[in-house]
Order: sequence, then structure tokens, then C-alpha cells
Amino acid sequence: MNKTAELIFRAALVILLAAFVWGYLEGRDIGRYAYFRDGDLEFVLDTTTGVIYQGGYSMNHLTGQEGPVKK
Repeated sequence: MNKTAELIFRAALVILLAAFVWGYLEGRDIGRYAYFRDGDLEFVLDTTTGVIYQGGYSMNHLTGQEGPVKK
């Protein structure tokens, strides 16, 4: 009986951890924009147009065009 309770408890912990990680990853994507961080580099990706924004510059991931962010 004790092993069964311990097994159920461990399974519940794994499920809670998986739910937390899934919720965290889902919360990083806000609408059509996705935020990425790689060390000190931060990127924002417009998932509809494929444009990547970083530090005032943009790059169209689909066509390869680069340039300053248009305001």
C-alpha cells in the first residue's frame, strides 16, 4: 500500500512539472509575436510575416531583406 501511494505521488509530481513547463512555454508566445532569448541576445519574431526584430533592426526571414525598423 505504501509503495502504491509513493508511486501515485511521484506520478502527480511529474504531471505537475510537465504542466508547469508547458504553461511557461505557452506564455512566451504572445499572439502573433514570439520572444526568444539566446544568452544576451533577444529577438522578437512576427510569426505572420516572418520578420525578426533585434535592437532596432529587422530582417525578413523569408526574403532575407534587412533594414532599420520602420516606424
